[in-house]
Amino acid sequence: MLTVDEAREAILKTLSTLPAERVMLTEALGRVLAEPLLAPDDHPAFDNSAMDGYAVRWAEVAHVAEGRPASLPVCAHIPAGASPDPMPPGAAARIMTGAQMPAGADTVVMREDTDDGAMEENRVQIRALPDHGCGSHVRLRGVNVKAGQEALGAGSMIGGGEIGLLATFGRPVVSVVRRPVVAIIATGDELVEVGQVPGPGQIVNASGWMLSALVAQAGGIPRLTPVARDAVDETRARFVEALSRADLVVSIGGVSVGDFDVVKEVMEELCASLTFWRVKMKPGKPLAFGVDRSGVPLIGLPGNPASAFVSFFQFVRPAMRRALGLSEVTLPVVVARASARMRSTPERLDFQRGRLTADGAGGWFFEPASDQGSGNPLSMVGVTGLARIPVGCGGLDAGELVEVEVLP
Repeated sequence: MLTVDEAREAILKTLSTLPAERVMLTEALGRVLAEPLLAPDDHPAFDNSAMDGYAVRWAEVAHVAEGRPASLPVCAHIPAGASPDPMPPGAAARIMTGAQMPAGADTVVMREDTDDGAMEENRVQIRALPDHGCGSHVRLRGVNVKAGQEALGAGSMIGGGEIGLLATFGRPVVSVVRRPVVAIIATGDELVEVGQVPGPGQIVNASGWMLSALVAQAGGIPRLTPVARDAVDETRARFVEALSRADLVVSIGGVSVGDFDVVKEVMEELCASLTFWRVKMKPGKPLAFGVDRSGVPLIGLPGNPASAFVSFFQFVRPAMRRALGLSEVTLPVVVARASARMRSTPERLDFQRGRLTADGAGGWFFEPASDQGSGNPLSMVGVTGLARIPVGCGGLDAGELVEVEVLP
């Protein structure tokens, strides 16, 4: 059996970044930038005030630091959006936050440090100076980014801040990586669709819907196919249909050694041979992977819900993130203190589901789910972390440290 890292790397080697597409800015949230974002102009485009106050020449008010207030005539009132005239020597200009600095001024004194109660005399008295001296409270042209400078790199995830930056640069249309289409094939005679009443020995196809949600959360487009029954011909037909319209095909069930596990057989046929079909992990040991003759990767997940859940985060999500051009494909990891005893299987890397909580001192507690059985759908509800109990470890006592993968 391959280790989890070896199996993941084998999958990732078969994937590359998908082509770009252009979308409206309103549709760019959560997408991945396909090309570097270069600043079209200096930003800010002009020197402007960072405070409400008075624009002055430092040299004309520096003596205020020696306890001698300065009284200056107010030559202008500059709101944001105005284009001010040059400021004559010996004067001050009342200025609002974000307003363009008048030529000649080099410093802004906060309004709180002035006595401007005598505005009817059109003068201002400056009582104190900013601590940083000449240039205080002035945002210089290009201080944020210069024209032509890269502001965002290709592969950046577009969040709210990035949307604001794209808007700042006047980009109503954005080039983003195409979202991967992931076909999901749930297999098994025992499955019925949501809304149908299960008969004797039957269960609802909940794992297919769970995987659809996880694919969408990871930035992909899920395509849930009808259930494939435990027959080679029907399973092959489902796979062939999925391969014709997907960038990645993920199946659930049928990859173990049961009498009716036909997925592995179909995958071997479509891929000529499988790259691997078992991984040294718990839950999720029976996991098949291959690439069909057209180059589409196929990942056969185990059928138990928890096994499919954990395997998704170890293999499917990283594959999707590679296709999206993201540099970080695995989950972030923190070290947490176990809040309860965790028993484990020493022969395999054991992923235990549970919840992360802050300990109030900058660290983490991990509370494992009480039932780690792979068939219990309740054991995936509210899960925020996967504790990694390493090979060779039979378990951890409460209070011991453990690495935990943080779920999105």
